[in-house]
Order: sequence, then C-alpha cells, then structure tokens
Amino acid sequence: MPELPDLEVVAEILTPRIVGRTVRGGELRRPSLLRTGEGSLQELVGAEFQGVSRRGKYLLFPLSTGPYLVVHLMRWAWLWHGSGAYPPSTDTDLRLLLSDGTELRLIESKRPQLAGAWVLPDLAQVEALAKLGPEPLDPGFTPEALRRALGGRRRPLKRLLTDQALLAGIGNAYADEILFQAKLSPFRYAHTLTPDEVDRLWGAIGDTLRWAIGEIRAQAGGKLMDREIRDFLRVHGKRGSPCPSCGTAIAEVLYDEVRTNYCPACQR
Repeated sequence: MPELPDLEVVAEILTPRIVGRTVRGGELRRPSLLRTGEGSLQELVGAEFQGVSRRGKYLLFPLSTGPYLVVHLMRWAWLWHGSGAYPPSTDTDLRLLLSDGTELRLIESKRPQLAGAWVLPDLAQVEALAKLGPEPLDPGFTPEALRRALGGRRRPLKRLLTDQALLAGIGNAYADEILFQAKLSPFRYAHTLTPDEVDRLWGAIGDTLRWAIGEIRAQAGGKLMDREIRDFLRVHGKRGSPCPSCGTAIAEVLYDEVRTNYCPACQR
C-alpha cells in the first residue's frame, strides 16, 4: 500500500503535469470506485486542476469550480498520466481527459479492488479525512505532539504508528523503518517509553520519512510508479538479511496479515 513517502513523490510528479489543465471529459469504468455516485464525476468537466496534495494516505485534487477529487489508492491501485492516444487497459477504473490531450487514469490490476475516489465540494464531507491524526512532517508535529498522540497508551508501538487516527500517513513498511531507526522494539508498549525514548522516536519519524522521500524521488526520476519502491529499505521485507547495524539476521513476525520486520539485537 502506498504510504506517505510514496504519495508525496506522486503529488510532486503530477503537479507540473496536470495543474492548469482543464478536465474535458471523464469515464468511470468501475462504478464502485466512486463513493459519491457516478453522476458526480460530471462535476469535474470544465474545471481546472488547481493543485495536488496529500493528507494521510489520500491524494487531494482541488479544482477551479469548487469540487475536490479525493483518491485513496489502497493496496494495488496507481495513477497513470500520458497521451490520450493510448487505449486504456482493462484494469483502468477511471479516465480523466485533459485539455492538453493527455489523460489521468487510475489503474487497479489486482483483486480485490479496494481503491476509492470522492468528488465533493468540501473535504469535510470525506469522513475518513476528518478522523486522521496529525501529519508527521508538519512543523507543528513536535515531540510534545507525539507524547500526546501516544498518550501513555498500553498498545504496541507498531500498532500505534500505523493507527491513522493518531498519526497520518505511516503504514506497515515505514513503521518498521522508523522503529529500526529509533532502536525500539515494535512490540514495546507505548506507556513504557521514557521521555528520551519518545524524543528518539520523534526524531526517527521525521528522519526516516524525509530519507524515504528522497530515495523514492531519485529512483522515480520524474515518472509515475506502478508499484512502491522499497528496495532501499533497511529492515522491512528483509527477513533473514543481515542487520545493517549489527549483522544479526532480520526477524519477521506475521500477525493478522501484518508483516513486521525488525532486528532482534538492535531493537530489544
């Protein structure tokens, strides 16, 4: 599933490609994609893209006539932008025809198809957005803000970091990377952290996410990705590989379909 670093780079790449372009038409090829009804897609026609941004794991597209297009790619979907001369694949769920002859498409090739889109005049009408916690890269996300989010909770750190109501945009992969950077066990309960450990966790959140954005940006090279770029990660997905810090084999725990990777020596 795309997480904060992936979506930050997608927004960067799309901005110069679509901002200032007008939507000339659209085709909804999977009606269940649009959570606000098929007819609302027509509200985009004649409107100009004003920007591309991210909130949590959602991409936000404000348009000149008032509506917002909101997209959640979920597990398998990705965005494609290119010449409208290319016929859409059978996995294309949504097409938006732009004034420069290009198209923006949402493609979801794997099953189950979980991606969602909304066309609404007010972002407050997307209930899931209203429930999101603070953005971890916002200047206002301080160590004290992290302390409030953790709130002495008797829950494992991995689960807290991926709880979108507490902290927006971090998922399974980057929770593993953040906890490795902080040298904290994913199974450690938040209420046991010392003030120094909370500060260390806060620093690891920002450092890891900014590092990942830079790595993905460099590898993407200005091209939209059809899958997450993960080869640079240090522990997530690296079961059995030597820890880059101490050489111990990276361990893996699979619980409730969530895969957690960590170093048993560094993250006691």
